[in-house]
Amino acid sequence: MKKAYLFLTLEGIFSLFYALLIQGPVFTGLAMLFNLDEFLLSVAAAIPPMMQFFQLFASFFVQKYRKRRFLVNVFNAFSRFSFASLVVFLLLEKTEPLIFIVALVISQIFAALSSSTWNSWMRDLVPPEERGRVFGNRNMFLSIGNALIIYLYSSIVDHFSSGFVLVLLISTVGTVLSILAMNKIPDVPVKETGTGIPLKVVFKDENFMKFVFFTFYWNMAVTFSSAFYHYHLLKNLGVDYTYIAYMMIVNNFVAMLVYRILGKVSDRVGHKTIAEFGITLASFVSGMWFFMNTNTYRTLMVADAFLSSIAWSAINLSLAILPMEVAFESDPIFFGLNASFASAGSLIGSFAGGITAKFLSDIYVNLHGFEIFGLQLLFLMAGIFRFSAVFFLRRVKVKKYIPFKAFMLSTLSVTLRRPIDRMLDVYLLLKRGNERVQELVGRSKRRESNTDEQGGKQG
Repeated sequence: MKKAYLFLTLEGIFSLFYALLIQGPVFTGLAMLFNLDEFLLSVAAAIPPMMQFFQLFASFFVQKYRKRRFLVNVFNAFSRFSFASLVVFLLLEKTEPLIFIVALVISQIFAALSSSTWNSWMRDLVPPEERGRVFGNRNMFLSIGNALIIYLYSSIVDHFSSGFVLVLLISTVGTVLSILAMNKIPDVPVKETGTGIPLKVVFKDENFMKFVFFTFYWNMAVTFSSAFYHYHLLKNLGVDYTYIAYMMIVNNFVAMLVYRILGKVSDRVGHKTIAEFGITLASFVSGMWFFMNTNTYRTLMVADAFLSSIAWSAINLSLAILPMEVAFESDPIFFGLNASFASAGSLIGSFAGGITAKFLSDIYVNLHGFEIFGLQLLFLMAGIFRFSAVFFLRRVKVKKYIPFKAFMLSTLSVTLRRPIDRMLDVYLLLKRGNERVQELVGRSKRRESNTDEQGGKQG
């Protein structure tokens, strides 16, 4: 299986050449090149999660053809080559917004079919007890690839007049390499118990539907502001692509380390705990962007690079695994239904965010040298919106879970009082799980009490 996991990682790295075209500053710049305004940019940024609705139909293809590796490759090819076709319109100097939107929609329909099929395949390929480690290590190497490709793309866009044409062509090479790597991963048989489950059965699974509603709400909260972070930097603050790339490189190298740690920790404390941690931190980061202006952006972008890398490493890892844990079968219908609700949430969030951003875009206030652009208010609202999603996640039942509050309070209590001689205690906390939480707190208090008594005797 080690060889399979190696090619799983390589396939992920090659897929980044396409994935980084539909997110981040290159996506924003490409959208602006096709003359998308604030509202259309919000809609475009939400199209990838909105089109996840089509994951529902992946179950039909899996049941009919039962060759998931073949299906994933076909879906990926249609998805990525259709978006790369934008290069033709750039060469013909046809840059109407509708062209960009249509290409993105077609691309993301096939990407959604691929995603659900891939999730079903991975659930059968990777044993539950290894998922945190396997996907944590995979994401660690993807972080390295992210950093290198982001720098490559940003440098090309900054230094070549036809930069966007070049990155689109490079993405097609990445697609070919990803398909070749995918063919080296075993196409394990579809489990008979994991096919053909009626949709109504999934709706009756109360716990899974609680997770589905969380997914709906979380995607609504994320897409409310996701289109505008790099837009704010590029349009309002005039930050160049290369500087943004440097910060994203820092982000990805920090994420590389975090993924390696979280991949092991999440298997021990539970993926839900890690998700709550990530969402809480991501909420804080969004609120921090309220202070992001021409005077503060260099400092705050560094802080964002570190904090957001930790937050989104936790979110991406845990939310990729939680559907596999909450679903009682590997039928794609589970992942498809979850994705369809994510799609609906993204649609609502993107329209709400786009309308709000359009309304706020003309606002500019200078309070004794402190600039406030309208979008900064949007980021503050988004932070509150994101944090409220934690309360819906807590309603979802999982097999392994340390309550987030108890986990954080106990860990902080141990590390802040005597960080050097208590690091072993933190490690044991993570290794042994929830039953150790109260014991460690009690141990800390007893040691502190003994220290005080000794000090009193000496006095």
